[in-house]
Amino acid sequence: MTTLHIIRQSAYTTTDFEQCIQSLCMNDIIVFIDDGCYNLQHNLISTIDNSKKIQLNVMKKHALARGIIIDESIINPIEMTALVALTFSNDRVITWQ
Repeated sequence: MTTLHIIRQSAYTTTDFEQCIQSLCMNDIIVFIDDGCYNLQHNLISTIDNSKKIQLNVMKKHALARGIIIDESIINPIEMTALVALTFSNDRVITWQ
């Protein structure tokens, strides 16, 4: 059972991202949107357990609007159509806001 986690807030202002990381299960997917894109620059990103095979995505336009450079070797930049597809292809969706 996979879960899509949509992160909308920055870890610089809330604990949502930290709570999300604690709840991750094998093969879950994270999408950073809105101010959640700032988490790409937060040290919490390095605490995600690689053995769980978590897929990391960011809304490309949201990151670029915030001046965040996307390291495509770590984060997959996506468009809205891909986010919509992810909501249908996962068992659950949690929006952290």
